[in-house]
Amino acid sequence: MNKLLRNGLLLSLGLVLAVCASAKDIKVSDNNTPYTPADVQKLASTAVKMGVTEPVNLRLNGGNLTVSGSSKTICVIKIGEGATPQIAGINCK
Repeated sequence: MNKLLRNGLLLSLGLVLAVCASAKDIKVSDNNTPYTPADVQKLASTAVKMGVTEPVNLRLNGGNLTVSGSSKTICVIKIGEGATPQIAGINCK
């Protein structure tokens, strides 16, 4: 139950951050995801709010999306392997 609650809170946080950051287009220099431009912007915005600097690189590998930029901060977003990203967790270092 705790894992379900934690994942739900992380999903909510990611969605809130994405909505708050949606006013500005994030510069994306590299993207290998199959997601729509709107979804890419939401994911990139979430990572920028967590400390990744623009321009960002999005690399999808399995169910993990790695978002990096010109800073040392790198975010790994667990999103699954569907056609639409479903955020299940965010880890930024």
